[in-house]
Amino acid sequence: MMTSMALTIPAGVLILFTLYLLFYRFTPLNARQSGFVISLLALAAYLPIALLYWPGADVLAMNVTVYFMVAYLLGMLFSHREKVKSESGSGVSRKWFHWGPAIIVSFFVVILIVDAVFVTLSKEGLPGGLQALLVPDKLPNEQASMRFPGVMHNNYHKKEMKYNYYLRQLELIEKRGWKVRKGWLGETPKTNVTGVFQLIVEDASGVPIRGLIAGGRFMHASDGRKDIIFTMKETSDGVYRTELKLGSPGLWNVNLNFEKGDESFEIHASTSIESSGVES
Repeated sequence: MMTSMALTIPAGVLILFTLYLLFYRFTPLNARQSGFVISLLALAAYLPIALLYWPGADVLAMNVTVYFMVAYLLGMLFSHREKVKSESGSGVSRKWFHWGPAIIVSFFVVILIVDAVFVTLSKEGLPGGLQALLVPDKLPNEQASMRFPGVMHNNYHKKEMKYNYYLRQLELIEKRGWKVRKGWLGETPKTNVTGVFQLIVEDASGVPIRGLIAGGRFMHASDGRKDIIFTMKETSDGVYRTELKLGSPGLWNVNLNFEKGDESFEIHASTSIESSGVES
């Protein structure tokens, strides 16, 4: 996967090092100029890939930082080497590398490695073997997510507007006297087993509401990548159904949307999925 730092950072560093040696040896550019050129080449090569397979701003920043640091360090080291050679030719003895810069370079390398590990774990989670070692035996691994699906958005005003809109929709449904029933047909749904989810809408007199455009989203409690968007078909008057297969046990949130003419309505609910023991 192009967005994985386990691929882009080592491969990028290797390519930059190779390009630097080629530029430094076979072009009239000096050490610093070669570093500057390959840093621009790295940016020109990586940005289109990142925009095409967007990895997230944190991964983008990490890759760009590593590439620029590698280019800078190569330029600095080889420039210092040029200076040492020049001074040695004039009879001045000087070390090729000093412990001071080495400590500074090592410090930033450690920071980058730690940050890369954190970002990778937040996106991909722990490897299976390590997760099995850390997760208690009483808690099945399939119910635990060791990744962080995203950051908390601070758009409180936008969320408040959406919630107020949702309350107005509920109030409109109550004023009309519509009766909305939803749920699974048959037994409690299980993971990786196809189930039928049903929505029934009737007016205050119990007459089915026909011709609705219905659908929604099943949202996993901790992993947004597992969310499922669905549409529903009217199988009989006022009865709307869809077949779904959910891959993880536990709590799922449900957003149901249905439209009647120019009006739209939304209902929030939750459902619990049991483990069937069948892996996806």
